[in-house]
Amino acid sequence: MKILLAIEDLRTGGAQVFGMRLAQALHQRGHQVWLYSHYPSYTNHELVKQVAPDVPVLGFDAGVPGLEWLSRKAQGVLRRFGRPFPLREQLVERHLRQTIEQLGVQLINSHMIKSDYVAAAAGAAARPEVPLVITMHGCYEDFLHKTTEPEVTMKSREALRQAAAVVYLTQKNLEIFSVPGVRSFDDIPHAQIYNGFDGHFSAPDKLPTRSQLGIGEQDIVFGMVARGIAEKGWAYALRSFEEISVAHPIAHLVLVGSSDYLTDLKAANTNPHIHFIGFASNPIDWVRFFDVGLLPSYFASESLPNSIAEYLFCGAPVIATRIGEIPQMLDVPGQGLAGVLLEQNGRGLTNPEALTAALRTYLTDPALLSTHKARAALCFDKFRMERCVAAYEAIFTEAL
Repeated sequence: MKILLAIEDLRTGGAQVFGMRLAQALHQRGHQVWLYSHYPSYTNHELVKQVAPDVPVLGFDAGVPGLEWLSRKAQGVLRRFGRPFPLREQLVERHLRQTIEQLGVQLINSHMIKSDYVAAAAGAAARPEVPLVITMHGCYEDFLHKTTEPEVTMKSREALRQAAAVVYLTQKNLEIFSVPGVRSFDDIPHAQIYNGFDGHFSAPDKLPTRSQLGIGEQDIVFGMVARGIAEKGWAYALRSFEEISVAHPIAHLVLVGSSDYLTDLKAANTNPHIHFIGFASNPIDWVRFFDVGLLPSYFASESLPNSIAEYLFCGAPVIATRIGEIPQMLDVPGQGLAGVLLEQNGRGLTNPEALTAALRTYLTDPALLSTHKARAALCFDKFRMERCVAAYEAIFTEAL
């Protein structure tokens, strides 16, 4: 198949990283694949090279020098005043349509809501028409509860009306189908497919070590990998670790992510056992020496966090919130959870002390930590990329 994966941008984020991983896996299965970014200026080239090294990357080109930059700035300004700016989307739609016609693309798979409706329009206008498979990562329910961009949900209805098929990660993603006027979910070919992960560590001479951070081989490492936004729960992780750190000098906290928000947290940190790593193109290089992974997230779009699959791949149990598909991600049928679930209310943790207690329990109960590590290894099986890509090939075939 000739498949184009359309993604709003190619930078750090769960939907973006999975889209790159899927593109690479499809390429390795013998398909002709392209990645298309609606915002090429935001592309993290180091990340793309690490995750999808064999996939050609295309992006919106306005055809006039400076027009892409000007349209992006105008869109941002008008958005701050609560006004839509359709011109840029129309330009992207036209360029995407021309691209799929020139390449002979047979199917579009879009990730992220704004790329969904642009790709739907481009595919419908192309000659011949190109079917669209939408992968829902949590954007739809997020925009349902946003008042700043009501036109996004309106346009998404048209994307769903035109979609040849829908892939969803969790039941939570289907909230949009309860909205009046939205196409019936039962009327769309669909499949629930977990994001796949086929992890590979970097070359031995490029791997980080515990010793470079001053972490002993017998020390216990808590770690977190996520997008650098407050809603992922970084502040909760820092606060709870500070509470247990003095009484447990063998404990360390490793934080992998980058943003201005994290830069400010790092500047305020005085604890030598808290290590801010910054951006990592291959996070599992760091995750491999986590004893426990953290994700105390209250992010509204949270569905199937890539970081949890990465923790499980490395055999680390997880302390995370009960949101999206996380409870199912950590469940080992007949045995229990590969970690601890926390409660959240969309604005934060309902009981932050539960996170502190979970950290303390893992430090004081090595038998429990060992049991949960064994469950983590079992949990990862559901995220193997060969399962994921085979399921995508089946839904793509159905859409065609």
